[in-house]
Amino acid sequence: MLGRLLIGIVKGLIVGALIAFGLGQLGLGAPGALFAYVAAAVTGILVGLVAGKPIWAKDARIEAGMKAFVGALLAAGLMYVTRRWLTMSVPPQLATVAGPTGGETAFGGLAITSLPAIAALLAGFYEVDNTPEDEAPSANEGKAAPRATPNKRIAANADDLDLDEDLDADADRKRAKK
Repeated sequence: MLGRLLIGIVKGLIVGALIAFGLGQLGLGAPGALFAYVAAAVTGILVGLVAGKPIWAKDARIEAGMKAFVGALLAAGLMYVTRRWLTMSVPPQLATVAGPTGGETAFGGLAITSLPAIAALLAGFYEVDNTPEDEAPSANEGKAAPRATPNKRIAANADDLDLDEDLDADADRKRAKK
């Protein structure tokens, strides 16, 4: 479980860092509030598609789609938390790597710090949630499984059914009641 958590954190850091790097190259190292929430939602969608059971896995399209939708909502909420309460300053060297920031050096205000943190948190959660359960030993372990009986027809032949006699008997009972 710890290994899957670490894998998830690494996946999230990679996805978040790539998106943040792209924003930095576009000159949006310290995006405004609205654009920061949109970037966080996009990050949540991408993390939902690749973390845990990825979208390309067998029978994973619905699950990945649900994770992407919920990931967008959670990432936007986590961006609010990050911008609101993680206001500590980052080293100026990191701020210059982020691209033009307009003097912004708060952890929550920089895409290069906030998006990887949010993506790592989401991806870690998705990976741990996708941990395969160990098979618990069952009570019948070591015993042979009961064999299934083949399906049998009750009446192998329509001639074997005495439907006419049953109908005649029902008609006689109705006449007797009258």
